[in-house]
Amino acid sequence: MSAYLKRTKYLKEFQSLRNNTVKFQAPLIFRMFGALNKVNMRNENRYILCNFLDQHSDILKIEDIYEANNEISLNQLLLFALIKAKEFSLLNLLYDEYLNSINAINSKKAV
Repeated sequence: MSAYLKRTKYLKEFQSLRNNTVKFQAPLIFRMFGALNKVNMRNENRYILCNFLDQHSDILKIEDIYEANNEISLNQLLLFALIKAKEFSLLNLLYDEYLNSINAINSKKAV
C-alpha cells in the first residue's frame, strides 16, 4: 500500500467511496479527484482522466488526448472529462475508472 494511503484519514476516505449504487456520481468524482491531489498523486489523476478519454475517444470524438494533455491544466482536464462523460452518458464509466484506480492504489504494496 502506498505510504500516503497508509494514513488512516486518507485510507478511510478512499474506502468510503466504494458504493456502486450512488445516485449522483459527479460530486464523488470531484471528491476522489481532490483526495488524490491532497496526497500528491496529481500524475495518477491525469493518467486516470487521459485513460478514460482515450478509451472512449471514438464516442467522444477526440483526436489525440495525449497531445492536448500537455497544453491544459489538470483542473481543465477534469472538467473536460466530466462534461464529455455527462454529454455522452458515460459518467458511470468515469466513476468506475476512478474507483478501479483507487482500489489499485490501495492494494499496491509499499516498496
